[in-house]
Amino acid sequence: MMKTSFRNIAISTLALAVLAVSCRKDEIITEKPVIYNSNGLPVVTIKTDNGAGVPADKTQSIGCSIKVVDPEGKFANVSGDGKIHGRGNATWGYEKKPYKIKFNEKQSVCGFPANRDWVLLAHYCDKSLLRETFMLTLSEYVGLPYTVRHQFVELYLDTDYLGVYLLTEQVEQAKDRVPADHDQGYIFEYDNYWNKEPLHITTDRGHHFTFKHPKVVEEGGMYENDERYNFILDYLNRFEAAIYGSDCNDPAKGYRAFVDEYTFARWYLVQEIIGNYDTNMYMTLRDRSSKLELFPVWDAEWSLGLAGVGTNGWAQRPQKPVIEGNIKRSQLYIYQMMHDPYFLGIVKSEWAKLKTNIPKVKSDMRAYAASLERAQKDNFKRWQILDQYVSVGLISLGSWEAEVDYIFDFFDKRCEWFDSWLATQKG
Repeated sequence: MMKTSFRNIAISTLALAVLAVSCRKDEIITEKPVIYNSNGLPVVTIKTDNGAGVPADKTQSIGCSIKVVDPEGKFANVSGDGKIHGRGNATWGYEKKPYKIKFNEKQSVCGFPANRDWVLLAHYCDKSLLRETFMLTLSEYVGLPYTVRHQFVELYLDTDYLGVYLLTEQVEQAKDRVPADHDQGYIFEYDNYWNKEPLHITTDRGHHFTFKHPKVVEEGGMYENDERYNFILDYLNRFEAAIYGSDCNDPAKGYRAFVDEYTFARWYLVQEIIGNYDTNMYMTLRDRSSKLELFPVWDAEWSLGLAGVGTNGWAQRPQKPVIEGNIKRSQLYIYQMMHDPYFLGIVKSEWAKLKTNIPKVKSDMRAYAASLERAQKDNFKRWQILDQYVSVGLISLGSWEAEVDYIFDFFDKRCEWFDSWLATQKG
């Protein structure tokens, strides 16, 4: 379990970080140092080439210089050149935007294993700023094979203060990230935006998946109907025939011949107890002799009572989020598995283990919240939305403290409901 390296600590006293605006090696430094007040979080400063800013087309990158400075001294400072571009689907349309940064050379950022690729999540709709971290913390405690490492930071882009972001690893195949084999492994996503990707597969049952690994043809990798493409399409078709067939629960002929049921159960638990309406569903096949696993978790934007789905799609205000009731039990493949007494037994066993750690989860999350206490004030001076409804969010509480109290209260009630509901389920 990787809890220790992910856990933030409550903020310390006010400090000052003097950060020189980054310049390339072949440029003459003519700009004066910029002094930023530290709120106890690492500070990421990004200067785009010629101050041109990040392109509005998120598929287009721009060169930049990047500094990561920790005024508290917990992490080594980082400086390097690279590229930045926008990321996300609906989130790219918000005022506070998420970004992907790519260093020219591998860097260890915030003490995490060195890599070139990093993500900056904006959490514009989530006014607690904590929902993604809540999900990732649960992933650590439930014991999924890999949880995305993460650290709260404050971001300056071309000297413009953009507030609190969550810096994370990118979901990708790498030694210290998703443990899929370079040549024979797969990482793919059940994707509502499949038609916007350069390559996807569609199973015989009409389910669409896009790829994180292998690389697709535009990057010199897999292409439609090549051997790698055909293998995973055939694998999924055979798996779906088994899980939707009459022998679904048979250990040799049903879904268990194709999947690791423990990762499916653990992923389901994480998503159900936070009430996540709109999660990314990443699946990993480590190599061709392995079984399909359901990890890592990603995207908790519409969880913990922020949003809800009504009969005509996303629920409209003034409807209040529903705490009780199944949300993920009907998720792709989970529905069939939950009707198998064997799988239901695993869910119950895994929940019993996780339940004993819920106090530790909440303690960790209180520490995360404490680490944001000072920075959130500047964040919401920059983005004055605490008294507004944002996107499909159903709550607007007027203060960050109220937003934080709300998610802890929701989590407590959600766990209580799930525990009582699961006890009534029989195979």
